Amino acid sequence: MASTAERIGRGIEAALVAVTGQDAAAFGAATAELAALPAEQTGLVLGGALRELLEVAHPDGLDGDDIQAALARTLRAALAWLPELDPAGFVAALTGALGVTEPDESPPAPAVTQPAALLLIADLAAVARVPPAAAIRNAFAEIERAETVELP
Repeated sequence: MASTAERIGRGIEAALVAVTGQDAAAFGAATAELAALPAEQTGLVLGGALRELLEVAHPDGLDGDDIQAALARTLRAALAWLPELDPAGFVAALTGALGVTEPDESPPAPAVTQPAALLLIADLAAVARVPPAAAIRNAFAEIERAETVELP
């Protein structure tokens, strides 16, 4: 049986392939599989990849206009083939990846934020001209590195 990390990786890969082909049914199936996995672990991978791609796409720093452009570009493209998307998921995915969430505010469910994060990853990877799979691999590597560092 595959490990949780392997299942998360395969689910993210399937979702990103669906995004590339604008295949709503495949995207829905892939995101449903991801939603059945531990949300915290999946969120760490998606957040790490999203953070890295934001840095690569905006090497001189990220500002409000950059965030607004990424949101508008991703939403415009995604709503053409996924009209049921909740725009709140996109804001939550970005703010979560950047670590600027309100502590007393309850975030949207992973079923709302995970699809948004995947769509943002696909968009930012295209902007940065980086394969999205590389950002996902780097996110896994960073999580593994963080987990192996011993605290003093």
